[in-house]
Amino acid sequence: MSLLEDLTQRWFNMNARFWGRECARVMLFAFSVKWRQYEERRSDSLFIAGKALSTRLKWKQIDETTFTYEPSGLPVDISGDAPVLRAIHAVIEIEYDYLLGKRKGMTLWERAQMLHEAHRAADQYAAKWASRP
Repeated sequence: MSLLEDLTQRWFNMNARFWGRECARVMLFAFSVKWRQYEERRSDSLFIAGKALSTRLKWKQIDETTFTYEPSGLPVDISGDAPVLRAIHAVIEIEYDYLLGKRKGMTLWERAQMLHEAHRAADQYAAKWASRP
């Protein structure tokens, strides 16, 4: 691997980790704001996670648990355990993949690797956020 290829790969990996970490940070911040805003429904974390996802640009709510990212038109369901984490990973999987798909010359393998890095960085940030006092 040449130096240029190595530097390019490092840049892509750092970009993916940054995107995943910032996605988790923004979503968890929105969740905590909505948590305070909807005190009467604190037991319903699915509702609050949906409100947090609704704060992102170009994300629209279809029903209580289903959302869609308008540019790609792909729906996502955030019901189940840990709806906030499901929402974070849905944003990475749909929105970030859509943005990566717009880059010319990127192979599917490179996109998959960057998505993996972004998911991993989001999980690390969420774990760190959950363990804070």
